[in-house]
Amino acid sequence: MKPTYTVNAARPNKKRVSRRSLATALVCALLVMQGMADVHAAPVAYREDMLCDADLPRADRGKVPDEQVLQTPRGSIGYFRFGHGSPVLMITGYRATMANWNAYFLGELAKHHEVIIFDNRGIGKSKALDNAYSIKDLAGDSATLIRALKLKDTTVVGWSMGGMIAQQLALDEPSLVGRLVLMSTMPPGPRAIMIPSDVEHILSGGPGSGFQSVMNVLFPANVQQKANACFRQDMFIPTSYSAPSIPSVVTGAQQTLMQRWYQDGPAYDRLGRLTVPTLALVGTDDEVLQPRNTVVLSRALPHATLVEVKDAGHAMMYQFPRQLAHRIDAFIQDTHPVTRNVQP
Repeated sequence: MKPTYTVNAARPNKKRVSRRSLATALVCALLVMQGMADVHAAPVAYREDMLCDADLPRADRGKVPDEQVLQTPRGSIGYFRFGHGSPVLMITGYRATMANWNAYFLGELAKHHEVIIFDNRGIGKSKALDNAYSIKDLAGDSATLIRALKLKDTTVVGWSMGGMIAQQLALDEPSLVGRLVLMSTMPPGPRAIMIPSDVEHILSGGPGSGFQSVMNVLFPANVQQKANACFRQDMFIPTSYSAPSIPSVVTGAQQTLMQRWYQDGPAYDRLGRLTVPTLALVGTDDEVLQPRNTVVLSRALPHATLVEVKDAGHAMMYQFPRQLAHRIDAFIQDTHPVTRNVQP
C-alpha cells in the first residue's frame, strides 16, 4: 500500500516561512564550516618505550631466516620473512634500508603476523637494472613480491616515502592490498607540504649532515639524548645482513620520484575512490613531513582512521615500538577481508 500524504492547503505564514528559511540557512552554513574545520580526535599519548638493547623479543635475534633474493625481470629484491599469521609487508622510506626498521617494533608484529621487509631497488641485494625509475616502478616491485610469495589479504605498511609507495600500490593494484597502514607520510599532489630544504639536505647525506644532525630531525628535542644512545642498538640488523650504504644514484632517483609525487594531482583525486581500510599514523612533532600532511591524506581516503601520537617524531617507531605495533595489530584484527577495488 502506498503511503498517504496530507497536504495543508492553508495559506502559509510569511514570517514563519522566513524564519524557517533563515534557520535552515544557518544550519547549512554551520555544517559547511564544520566540514572545513580540523575536526578529529585528540592526539593519543603513549608512554616512552625506547628499549635500548633490552633483553626482550626482537626480530633480529634467535632463529632469524637468512636474507632471501627474488629475481625479477626488472632486477632483484632482497627480503626477510619471519613470524606467523596474516602477512604484513613493510615498505621503508627515503634513503632507508631494512636495518632502519626498529627490531622491537618488527618483533612485536611478528608475534601475530608474518612480516616481510625488503630493500627498495638499488639498495643492498635489491639490484636495479635501470637507475631511472618512478614511484610506480617501486610500487610494482612491492606487487611483484606479494605475488611471488603468494601473500593473501596483505596489510601493507609504508613509512615516510614508503607510505607514498604504498598509496601508489593501492591505486595500481587494489586487489593485492587488504589494508593500508601509512606512517609519517604525505598525500600526492599540491596539497602536500614538502620536506623543508634544510631537512632534506640532512637526510640526503649532504655536507655537514652527520649522525647527530639526522637524530635532530628524526626525534623531538626532549628525547634526543636517549635516541642518540638507543637508535643504533635498536635497529634491525641480523647476523646475515650488513646494512648497505646508499649509492648517490639511488639518492637522486628517490629525490626525483618524490618531487613528481608532489605534482601528481590526479593521484590525489583517485585516492577518493579507494575502498581499502586505512590506518594513518603520525607524530605531532614530525619535522620531516608535517603532521598536516597525514591529516589531509586521511581526509582524502574514504575509509581512513587518523591517529596522531603526542610528542612523537618522524621515527616514532623507535619511541613507541610496542605501542605502535599493538595499534597496528588491533587495526588488522578489527578489519575483515572483503572484496575491495578502485572505481574506474
